[in-house]
Amino acid sequence: MDNPSYRVALASTDNRNVDQHFGRAESFLIVDVDEAGNYEEIEQRFVNPVCLGGHHDVNQLRRGAYGILDCNFVLAARIGDGAVYELREKGIAAFEMPGSVPDGLRRLDGYLKLLQEMNL
Repeated sequence: MDNPSYRVALASTDNRNVDQHFGRAESFLIVDVDEAGNYEEIEQRFVNPVCLGGHHDVNQLRRGAYGILDCNFVLAARIGDGAVYELREKGIAAFEMPGSVPDGLRRLDGYLKLLQEMNL
């Protein structure tokens, strides 16, 4: 892709569905999206899960955010407030969007275009 508009990390077990809790994800599908909403898969990025069985350590959440610093957005089936906060602190917006990868990216792109039309 010559000129991507933004990069997304998707918490997925099979690179076809957004089906993982952010904190339990062992890998993220990384995609670039262009202005028309077309996307290109860049890589499957392996990370250490940050969820410690029901409780979360702030340092673990920070390390999880560092693994995807080059991304603008995260899509996950579930994501807790602590992870959302740590990602936001790094300039990454997170959304709970379980479902297929194409559907999640289409929904995200539609949301971003709506915000742009509203000048937000």
